[in-house]
Amino acid sequence: MKSAKIFFHLIFFLTFSLCTTFIKADDKTLDSLLQLERILPDDSTKIDVLNDIASIYLDSNYPKALNYATKSYSLAEQINYETGRITALMHKSYANDFMGRYAISQQQNYELLSIFEALNDSNSMSTCYNNIGIIHYYLGNYKESINIIEKALNYYLNHNLKMDIATCYNNLGNSFSDMGNNDTALTYYSKALDIYIELKDLGGMSLINGNVGEVHAVLKEYDEAYTSYFKSLQQAEKINDKWQQANMYSCLGSLLTEQNKHSEAISFLSQGLKIYTDLDAKPEMIEIYETTAKIYEQKNNLALANHSLKMAYQLKDEIFNKENANSVAEMNALYETKEKEAEILKQQEQAKYQATQKKMIIVGGSTGLILLIVIVVISVKGNITKKKVNETLEVQKKQIEMKNRDITDSIQYAKRIQSAILPTNNLIKKTLPENFVLYLPKDIVAGDFYWMEKNQNGILFAVADCTGHGVPGAMVSVVCNNALNRSVREFQLVEPAEILNKTRDIVIETFEKSEANIKDGMDIALCLLNNLELQYAGANNPLWIIRNNEIIETKGDKQPIGKYMNKMPFTNHTVNLQNGDTIYLLTDGFPDQFGGEKGKKYKYKPLKEKLLSINSLPLLEQKELLYKEFSEWKGELEQIDDVCLVGIRI
Repeated sequence: MKSAKIFFHLIFFLTFSLCTTFIKADDKTLDSLLQLERILPDDSTKIDVLNDIASIYLDSNYPKALNYATKSYSLAEQINYETGRITALMHKSYANDFMGRYAISQQQNYELLSIFEALNDSNSMSTCYNNIGIIHYYLGNYKESINIIEKALNYYLNHNLKMDIATCYNNLGNSFSDMGNNDTALTYYSKALDIYIELKDLGGMSLINGNVGEVHAVLKEYDEAYTSYFKSLQQAEKINDKWQQANMYSCLGSLLTEQNKHSEAISFLSQGLKIYTDLDAKPEMIEIYETTAKIYEQKNNLALANHSLKMAYQLKDEIFNKENANSVAEMNALYETKEKEAEILKQQEQAKYQATQKKMIIVGGSTGLILLIVIVVISVKGNITKKKVNETLEVQKKQIEMKNRDITDSIQYAKRIQSAILPTNNLIKKTLPENFVLYLPKDIVAGDFYWMEKNQNGILFAVADCTGHGVPGAMVSVVCNNALNRSVREFQLVEPAEILNKTRDIVIETFEKSEANIKDGMDIALCLLNNLELQYAGANNPLWIIRNNEIIETKGDKQPIGKYMNKMPFTNHTVNLQNGDTIYLLTDGFPDQFGGEKGKKYKYKPLKEKLLSINSLPLLEQKELLYKEFSEWKGELEQIDDVCLVGIRI
């Protein structure tokens, strides 16, 4: 569990003298500015107002901030208002950064740097260096980050700008920490902490103590880590920094989990979860639920473990499938609302009808003829109204049914698309005659997939588990499958580890084009088979080989294909095979499935034992027995994840 590590671009808005101030304002101020923007002519005043609106939204809504900053930038270019254009460009860079669009933000920072160089504005140039260095840090380019941040630091040291110096020390500490140079990291954190103590800046002190705690946690120095995390928590509480409080509760919970202090860990994690829930921080909530699930499983409290795991999956589905879910919910709500409205309308018409009848009867026989005419008119009108209501409801019902059918058809079509990217049974059988593929999507489409490519270097094959399942998982699987294909076909890579390194770069690059900060990716086991030589590289997923009734396990690197703070090059393993060896690649869906008499997870050890017990059988028979085992274990319980298990006999 990571603490929040960075002090960002706030200094941009404090140092650049040509630009307007970075505003924090209430709703009334924002409403006034929005009204003003609508009535102002296209001049410099309107540009300043647009920039002020963007500045306010930077505190709450990054897409809106980007939208108003873009409008301001375009208008400033049209009327050649340079100060407004620079301010807008800064806001665009800031919004893109926090939306995870680092490549765009980086480009805009370099543009700003060239502007400030032309203006000979050393202060703002230094701010640009710091921001560019931070983005390099995000991208894992730690050496570049250090070199560029040091340029900013030299300026701040020469001008004794203490707050900026502390920010640079912190950011340098982050880079050295993630490079594994913990002693240097602690030195820089200590320098930053001294300055924040001198300035009595509790926010800075809390940030640094959290980062120091993280270094100690990595070094397994649990007492020191606990002390630093707890100091950070206390300081965050004093300034009511809810986000940092939640981070520290989570860090303390994870730290105590590593020490098997489960009761204390649950207490801290629960407090962190409560704050994250208030902040609607779903990714962080998922991480806590997954941690608590592991704790409850170790405590043999399977009901709570299952509940935590289900909550994590539910949140993942909310994140990845929100649009589809909202669409269906809106249609159902619309239908229910229309039915209620129709019933109310009928009751109102009936009440009006009865009231009118009563009133007319009281008037007396002298108006009988008129009464009769009025009753007839009202009756006819009521019947027409009822008929129209019924017709409208029928049309709406059909429209909803059509929309639901369209959604199902779209998902079925997505299944055909996903099936098209999977290797065909004929191709697999022709390339690897003795094989089986047990592929059980949780929903119509899946986040798991299997992959194969044959070339002059041998046979490449893989089993992968992408973030999520259902439609979101399938979308991620298409991106990851394409990245694998490009790594092999476009970049002509052969070694599995090199392929995974390039695939990771492509996946990250693809998702950075999105408006949102997407951290999706995959776990994978990738092999290259050339005669009796097998090369393997893995992202979390292992390689199992059964030989002479023993399982030889080779573990993958503990990092995914996707954004990851401590990413390292993947490791390539070489195994000399023997005739009769059986290779197994799998995702975690089978061992993680709940079932059996006590509702427990199946787990990896029983799966290994099952494979050993059936290893002498033909592979297709193994597939049937594994499918039967999974189905009987699951029983009436819900399948919690996609399942993919591939067996290949040499």
